[in-house]
Amino acid sequence: MRFISSMTWVKKGVSKTPIRIKIDENEMKQLFSEMGPNEEESEAESGSENEIKNDGDISTHEDKNNESGNETDNIDKKYNLDNYDNEDDELKLEQLNSLACFPTNVDDAFLTKKDDGEDSDEEDIEIKPNDNLLVCGTVDDDDSSLNIFVYNEEEGDFYIHHDLLLSSVPVCVEWLDFDPTDTDSAVNYLAIGTMNPWIEIWDLDLMDSLEPEFTLGSTKKIKKKKMKAELGKKPKIAGHTDAVLDLSYNYLNRNILASASADKTIVLWNLEEMKQATKIKNHKDRVQAVEFHPVEAFTLLSGSCDSTVALYDCRNPKTNKKIWKLESDIERVMWNKLEPNYFLSSDDEGTINLIDIRNDKPVACIKAHDSSVCGLSLSSKVPGLLISACEDEIVKIWDIKSHNFEKIYEDKLKTVKNLN
Repeated sequence: MRFISSMTWVKKGVSKTPIRIKIDENEMKQLFSEMGPNEEESEAESGSENEIKNDGDISTHEDKNNESGNETDNIDKKYNLDNYDNEDDELKLEQLNSLACFPTNVDDAFLTKKDDGEDSDEEDIEIKPNDNLLVCGTVDDDDSSLNIFVYNEEEGDFYIHHDLLLSSVPVCVEWLDFDPTDTDSAVNYLAIGTMNPWIEIWDLDLMDSLEPEFTLGSTKKIKKKKMKAELGKKPKIAGHTDAVLDLSYNYLNRNILASASADKTIVLWNLEEMKQATKIKNHKDRVQAVEFHPVEAFTLLSGSCDSTVALYDCRNPKTNKKIWKLESDIERVMWNKLEPNYFLSSDDEGTINLIDIRNDKPVACIKAHDSSVCGLSLSSKVPGLLISACEDEIVKIWDIKSHNFEKIYEDKLKTVKNLN
C-alpha cells in the first residue's frame, strides 16, 4: 500500500538549489561499521564452517576436478587464450566515420537545447525564485521517504525534485528556518515526527543525505516499567516516550518548537540549546494536535483523544490555561489567522467546531462528515474559506465568514493518487 501520511508547503523563495551529498570510501566504511558485521566477514565465517564440514568429501571430488581441468586445457588451445594478451590492441575505426559527431554538443548545429555535462546537472536541480515546494511524507509498504515536489504555476510544472529515505513513518512534518549553530543564517529545515519518540530535523537544501542534521530527544527506546522497577519511582525522562503525532513551529519566537505525542504530553523544545524547555502534562490521552497562535507568541492550542481542547500561556502552562470539553476524540485544531480570537477543531466522528476563546462553548458546530475529519485548511487570503477532508476521500468547502457553516462545494477525490 502506498499513501501520503503528512505534507506541508515550504515558504516561497527560501529554498536554494540543493547541494548533492557525495559519500567517499572512508565515510561508506564507517556507515557499514556502524551497521554491524559486513557480509564478507559473515561469508568468511560460513566458509570456514563449510571447510571443516567438507574435509571428508575432498577425495570424492578429485576425479571430477581432473576432468574439468582437461576440458579447460582444450578450450585454451582451441581459442589460443595463452596468447590473448599479446594480440594487437589497436582499434580499427575506419568504418566509424559516419558516427563521428562533435567533441561537445555545444558545437552541434542541429541541437536546439544544449547541455554541457555538469552544468546540465545543475540546471536539472535548479530551484527558481518563483518555485513553490511541497513536502510529502510517503509510505510505500515497508519503505518510508520524504518527497520534495516543485510546483510552478506560471510554467505549469509539478514534479518530484528529490527525495530522502526515512527510517520510520513520517506522521507529521513542520518547516522551520532556525539553525542552532548559526542563529542569523537563513536555512531550509524540516522537522519530522515519526512513530519513534524523537524528532528528526533534515536540511531540504541537501540531496542524497542519509541522516538528519539534528535530533531532538533520546534516540533510545525507553522501557518505563523496567526503569520504574529499578528506580522504585516514576522516571523523569526528557522528551517523549512514544510516537510524535504533531508539530508546531513558533514563527514569533523562532527558537521554539512544540511537539504533541501519544505519551499524553506536549514538549516545548529550545532549538538554540537543542533540548527540552518545558513539558506540559495536561491531557489524559494521546495528544493529536498542537498549534501556536499566529499573533500571541506565548499562546498554544492543543487537542487530545480525551475529547478536550486546551489553551495555554506557555510562560506558565500549569495555571494559565483554559479547557473546552467536547464530544469526541480531537483530530485537528487550527487558528483562524484572519480572526485570531477564533479557532477550529475536528474530531473522529466527523464534527467540526468553531470556538471563540472568549466563550466557554463553541460558537458553531456541524456534523460535516460521516467519519474522522483528518484535514482542515483555512485560506490566508479569502476570509472564512474553509476546506475539510475526511478519511472516505470526501472534500468539502465551507463559508464560515458569518461564524456558521455554509457548504458551497463537495467532491469525492482520490487525493493520494492524484497527488502522485
